[in-house]
Amino acid sequence: MNLNEAQRRLRWGVFIILVGVAILLTILDNTGNLDAVLRFVQDPLATITGWTAARADSVADLTTGPRDLDTARDEIARLQAEVDVLERENEELREIQGEYQLLLDLFNRARQQPEFTRLTASVIGRDTSPSLRSIIIDKGSDDGVVVGMPVESARGLVGQVFRTTANSAQIVLVTDNASSIPARLGNSRATGLLRGGGLGGSTSIDWVDLTSQIEVGEVALTSGLGGKFPQDIVIGRVIEVDRREAELFQRAIVQPAVEFDALEIVFVITSFRPVDTEIFTNPPGG
Repeated sequence: MNLNEAQRRLRWGVFIILVGVAILLTILDNTGNLDAVLRFVQDPLATITGWTAARADSVADLTTGPRDLDTARDEIARLQAEVDVLERENEELREIQGEYQLLLDLFNRARQQPEFTRLTASVIGRDTSPSLRSIIIDKGSDDGVVVGMPVESARGLVGQVFRTTANSAQIVLVTDNASSIPARLGNSRATGLLRGGGLGGSTSIDWVDLTSQIEVGEVALTSGLGGKFPQDIVIGRVIEVDRREAELFQRAIVQPAVEFDALEIVFVITSFRPVDTEIFTNPPGG
């Protein structure tokens, strides 16, 4: 091979390399990778370091993922604990509001009839015996409570003191079948005797004259006759009238105004002015 032939081949080789480089640069430029290649050419060490750092960041993200999940779980647990505390505080506030409303009702009741002397007592127990419907209060003979005293709540008549100890008393409810209270109806003015129906029975006003036109919805009140109960304490409302023409009397079924299972505080009426019927039992000149 002569010198001219060798030079010609060298020129063709250089030409092909240049054309290849030109095509490669065009492709890199069109794909957006030309800048990266130029950076690598200018500073190959920095490019390799950057690529290695990117891969290391990816690996770090994979390793920190579980830690972020644990942190999120801890935060959820903390927030749930705060929610539980707030819910408990709301329940306590509702309880305080309920007690305030109860005391306000009792105060309003006492203000309506200031001529009565009342003793406030808390309900501390309920008789579970099926033969006697009663509650236990935390006031007794040492506090001036005497057998026979009437007991009421903010909503109406509760019953009567049945037995006492030094610091407690048993109250027979108006729904007990041993209870017997003179009563009057608000609209018809009919009078009768309120009797409890006991466990599962109906409370009713018996011995009402047939001439009285009793209406469902009438308010039943104490009449005060007999002197054992004050007048006009609310007992409940008439929900049914049992009227039979063949009978001499009719009766009114009464729904008591008091929710006995929810009682918390009651009034023992220790002093009141009874209806004076002495003149009828001992007429003048008799």
